[in-house]
Amino acid sequence: MIQYLRVGLILLSAAAEVGAGAWTLPHGQLWSKLTYFQQRTEEWYVGQGRFGASGTRARYDFDGQYTSRAVFFEGLYGVTDRLDLGLQIPYFDQSFANAAFPEPRTDTGLSDIRALAKVRLLIKPLVFALKAGVKVPTGDFKNEDGLIPVGEGQWDFDFVGQAGRSFGPRLLYGNIDLGYRVRTRNEQIDRDPGDEWFLNAELGYQLGHQLMLLGKYEVLRSQPAVVFGGIEAEIKRITYLTPTLLYAVGQRTTVEVAVRFSLNGRNFPAGRQLVLGLATTLGKNGD
Repeated sequence: MIQYLRVGLILLSAAAEVGAGAWTLPHGQLWSKLTYFQQRTEEWYVGQGRFGASGTRARYDFDGQYTSRAVFFEGLYGVTDRLDLGLQIPYFDQSFANAAFPEPRTDTGLSDIRALAKVRLLIKPLVFALKAGVKVPTGDFKNEDGLIPVGEGQWDFDFVGQAGRSFGPRLLYGNIDLGYRVRTRNEQIDRDPGDEWFLNAELGYQLGHQLMLLGKYEVLRSQPAVVFGGIEAEIKRITYLTPTLLYAVGQRTTVEVAVRFSLNGRNFPAGRQLVLGLATTLGKNGD
């Protein structure tokens, strides 16, 4: 039961990754962002071995309902014009209830911290950067049936190529990230969660002096998890489409409003998520 709930935590953590595509910050500039996620759903994408075909969107057993709220604080600092260092600190409040539980199963607290380094290699004919990140198992991991832990209990390492381009004189830009995540074994429960690859594509258009419209497309695919010394378990799949509005407040602050719609998946909660964000920069202005 817990597997198709825990993966919701995994994707939320990945979805709010620090960084603004392939572009890097000017030397000495600090970018920070506070993001709020909210999801409530009674459906999930069926995994292998469950009723119906794999990937079928179905209701949770026993009228189950999954609720997740998360807050991410992110920071990115321009060490040089070509090198950024970043940090993400997440907080989760999650619950799952169904008719078989006398009361909802919940867990709340700080989750696993992520750190990253990004180096820009090209600026023409497109912006290209390489990013490496690590997820540290700092969140409280509890291996209890029916409990949704805020931490995953293992280290992850991300390796990402990022390419972006501004299509001037049109007020249009595009960015695409392609990455691979190495996920180490959770020794506490003898579980290898399976490595993942992910694709994040983004297209943005300036609607006015203060307003920008973005379209985001996110894909995550995993290798099978391995448990109990060699038994293959679930494979995770999810695809999201996210229309987003950005509103500039002055020259340094941006308000973000978005809705993430799940398109298909496997062993993931289905439905939509509300996303609210507030970002600002300190230090000298970028070019």
